[in-house]
Amino acid sequence: MMRGRNPRPAARLLPAALLAMAMAMAGCEQQEEHEAEKSPLIRPVRTITVEPVIFSLSNSVTGTIEARAEADLGFRIAGKLIERTVDVGATVRAGDVLARLDDQDQRNTLRTAEADLAAANAEQVQARNEEARKRELLANGNTTQALYDAALLSMRTADAKVVAAQAALQSAKDRVGYTELAADRNGVVTAVGPDAGQVVEVGEMVVRIAQPEEREAVFDIAEAGVRSAPKDPVIEVALAGAPDIKALGHVREVSPQADPVTRTHTVRIALENPPDALRLGATVTGRLKRTPTPVVELPATAIGREGERNFVWVLDPKDQTVRRRAVSIRSGHEDGPAVVTDGLGQGDIVVTAGVHSLAEGQRVRLAKHIETAAAP
Repeated sequence: MMRGRNPRPAARLLPAALLAMAMAMAGCEQQEEHEAEKSPLIRPVRTITVEPVIFSLSNSVTGTIEARAEADLGFRIAGKLIERTVDVGATVRAGDVLARLDDQDQRNTLRTAEADLAAANAEQVQARNEEARKRELLANGNTTQALYDAALLSMRTADAKVVAAQAALQSAKDRVGYTELAADRNGVVTAVGPDAGQVVEVGEMVVRIAQPEEREAVFDIAEAGVRSAPKDPVIEVALAGAPDIKALGHVREVSPQADPVTRTHTVRIALENPPDALRLGATVTGRLKRTPTPVVELPATAIGREGERNFVWVLDPKDQTVRRRAVSIRSGHEDGPAVVTDGLGQGDIVVTAGVHSLAEGQRVRLAKHIETAAAP
């Protein structure tokens, strides 16, 4: 009897113990969640430290004087070059003959076209006379309408042949004219192509003519210098070896793509009233006329945007928190870094990754590697 009653109290105590353990675990979980809500979220970020950089034209760079407008002149037909009347450096005027092709084939074609036109004119006269006779006979009732219609058709066909022959003759005359290459503008010869005796193709450059009235200084500038260039800079261009011979200019064109080998951009400076000594091909130096303003280069991922305003997150190294700071951005190459002209100073630490998940005063954890950027 006693052995049958002993397990009953233990069986009753087991569910109560399990319930107590579950409640204790739930209480621990609630306490942990409460503590997690109280503790601030620390986000990992990457940063960059700002250092000065200045547009590269603040120092002297070397370039050459080139014409703003150059034209490669070539023949409109292929043929054998029998004469070129100019060389590099020659001054030409509009209408001057620069080169000639062998025109024997074109003149033969011209004679053929002239003969075809004469034959078409004779056929036209005969067809018109025939139409006039048939028209008179038809009026007197001495011929049929069908015969007159045939004469009328022959006359109209002859008229069309005359028009076609006239067009062919004009085309033949034009091709004879194409054997002479004439200047279409005043200028200076800066390059020449094939010599006499060579066969040239349609459009192949035979003579290159530049207009010396509009001269430009051309420089190759490093990619970083182009991105950080000030807006509308004034450039002082001086003759190499004679710095007293100089002219001022403005940036007219910057090549949008860097040279694949040198990684430089071609910058063309339009000169204002350049002296005659700054002739085509001369070696010149260029520098900024005014003192350049240093700028900051940042990765595009560091820039946030709110409405029409740009901002960055700046790190306070003491308490490891970030603050939002408005900046001014210069428009430039879309595939390059952002150029900041105002809002950052030397030594500022800017967040470059994770900017879209930050809040004002939020604590962050830095990556081990800290990069550097350019700043005033």
